[in-house]
Amino acid sequence: MIKFRPTLLVMERFLTVRPTVRGLLWLSFGTLLCSLPLLSEALQYDAAKTAMGQLWRPFTAWLVQLNLRHWLLNQWGLVVMGLLVPPRISLADGVGLVTVWLVASIMLWASDYGLYVGLSGLLYGWLVVLAAQSPYYSLPVRLVFIAAVSVKVCAENGWVSMPMASSSWVGDFIEADIAYRAHLWGLLAGLGFSALRWLVPARS
Repeated sequence: MIKFRPTLLVMERFLTVRPTVRGLLWLSFGTLLCSLPLLSEALQYDAAKTAMGQLWRPFTAWLVQLNLRHWLLNQWGLVVMGLLVPPRISLADGVGLVTVWLVASIMLWASDYGLYVGLSGLLYGWLVVLAAQSPYYSLPVRLVFIAAVSVKVCAENGWVSMPMASSSWVGDFIEADIAYRAHLWGLLAGLGFSALRWLVPARS
């Protein structure tokens, strides 16, 4: 008889401190730390200051959260990542995560955004990369998850019609406008990397 043990699932995925879980915890703490006024001023994306030579800003803006509500809202993505990642991340997955970060950062730099902060632009791409190869779920489940994430982001950007696509409550909650294009950059980078990985399987 098949038994579903949600308590055991939580213990195996979260309470057992695996290397990947430790990494997510450090990322969570790091984004909170980088949101303090002194660090956030130095790390957030500012187009004018980037043009003056502070070239790190497009690459570090993701670590800065606008306020505590913004930080709390983005923790959902880290929790879902914790449900997707194996105990140790593979080299290919690591390359995928870095690729999403680099592509999104370059797109931010090339965009017309004057200011930007927030992890969510990377989260959508990271979720796709990890879901595509997660050992915990069947292929149909992974594909449905990736499709749901993709439809949400595409709807936010007006690519498909979907009720409540703009998620205006999120903007009200964090007291700021949502940078939907940043979500799209991360998503497309994650989809592109995952598609390439499926088309070009690793050689033994």
